[in-house]
Amino acid sequence: MRDNGRGTLRALAVLRALNVENDTTVLRLSAMTGISRQALYRILETLASEGYVARHAESGRYRLTSLVRALSEGFKDEQWIGEIAAPELEKLQRKVVWPTEMAICQNFTMQLILSTRRHSPFVIDYGNIGAVLPILRTALGIAYLAHCPRPERDLILRFYREQGPSLDGDLARNRTRIARILSATRTRGFATRHRNVFSGIAYPDIFDTNATIAVPVTVGNEAVASIGVTYIAAAMTTADAVERYLRALKATARTISRLATEKRRK
Repeated sequence: MRDNGRGTLRALAVLRALNVENDTTVLRLSAMTGISRQALYRILETLASEGYVARHAESGRYRLTSLVRALSEGFKDEQWIGEIAAPELEKLQRKVVWPTEMAICQNFTMQLILSTRRHSPFVIDYGNIGAVLPILRTALGIAYLAHCPRPERDLILRFYREQGPSLDGDLARNRTRIARILSATRTRGFATRHRNVFSGIAYPDIFDTNATIAVPVTVGNEAVASIGVTYIAAAMTTADAVERYLRALKATARTISRLATEKRRK
């Protein structure tokens, strides 16, 4: 039986505790996290086998290893990129007319940080800034996931695979299908969603009247966000949307990437 992510949350709690008080005992970790010593030994054994934790042979105390630093390389506090992207997305919206948007990955979801819906004459829906979107069921999410660093991608997919029966969990556990979608997205450089068809592969039980094409925004060859154009699915085919809007969408992503890279260098 799956634990609905409980094991993942406990492992994260242990890492946070060691980050606060490194080189400590199981007894102390138990007091800090509220996790039983028996469970802690199992968690620490797993973390040690993956190279994130080491045990001192004589004292029996545990400490974080340098490998933990790699976890922070995938962390992105990218709200700042919205300041750069906002005028560029507005320019793109004036070209394509349909709404444009930007999302970043936070807490295993895509968070909408920009939208030009208020400027578009085609009111599709009222997606609000700050709205939380699923990673595996949106073009914005797939575009990001396909181009983010592999350790981050593996962590995201592992998180969803550990969930109980759910649409996102079931999608993540279908390794062949998700691998095909991510591979196709990386090869083409963009993601598409036309109702329940993602990058040419249909998912059952997902239906929406809208469609989106999306591309990653990269800094240092790693995705930090994704941007997209959303339109009414009945208005055109995916092929039509790609032909009409992809070039401008990619050009906007390149501009944002360049401006973001320049800002980071300052």
